[in-house]
Amino acid sequence: MQRKPVLAILFDLDGTLVDTIEDIADALNRALAMEGLEALDVEMTKRVVGRGLRNALIGAVLLRGVQFSEAKIDRMYAGMMEYYRSHHCIKSKPYEGITGLLERLDARHIPLAVFSNKEDGLTVDVVRTLFPQIGFAWVRGMRDGFPRKPDRAGILYFSKKIGLPVENLLYVGDSEVDYQTAESSGCQHILVSWGFRPREELAALSASTLVDSVQELEEAINDVQ
Repeated sequence: MQRKPVLAILFDLDGTLVDTIEDIADALNRALAMEGLEALDVEMTKRVVGRGLRNALIGAVLLRGVQFSEAKIDRMYAGMMEYYRSHHCIKSKPYEGITGLLERLDARHIPLAVFSNKEDGLTVDVVRTLFPQIGFAWVRGMRDGFPRKPDRAGILYFSKKIGLPVENLLYVGDSEVDYQTAESSGCQHILVSWGFRPREELAALSASTLVDSVQELEEAINDVQ
């Protein structure tokens, strides 16, 4: 069956548009230090992110070979987020070429959106800080009452918001979570290899287009329009 043309594009944030891993690692390590646990390096941090920062913290604790009660995780998470909310854009930066790509898409009046599992306020602030010139149609992170990815609710919400069928949407991400989100909603999708997952893991998701550079991403977007 012939694919429908892409008329709007949603992007994941962390690992897709913005390299946030060092700021996230600093926040996670702040929480681990509260319990005397050894810090994670950037590569280890990449292994635990993608399903919200509380789940990343749980994963980080497990990597250190311990298990804590829900109450202790809650205390660690509160401390981590107190730090992260004021240090979330210290080292974070757009991947090379991403800003230019967004500017070209925006100039063509293609509706653009960001859909992230990062806390909603932080998602909005990162986008506003790093991409102030881009007229995003929708920016949404994790908030109470709104299911996190890989639930398809966000994709369906955006589809309804802009009045386009899901089949006319493209979702761009960097992880199996993004792949599952797009697959469950029925929209088209592209995965990028420069983010937080090893390329070989993404290549195993054979139903998705995998690109290795922003130039390849732009070419792949143009191919479906």
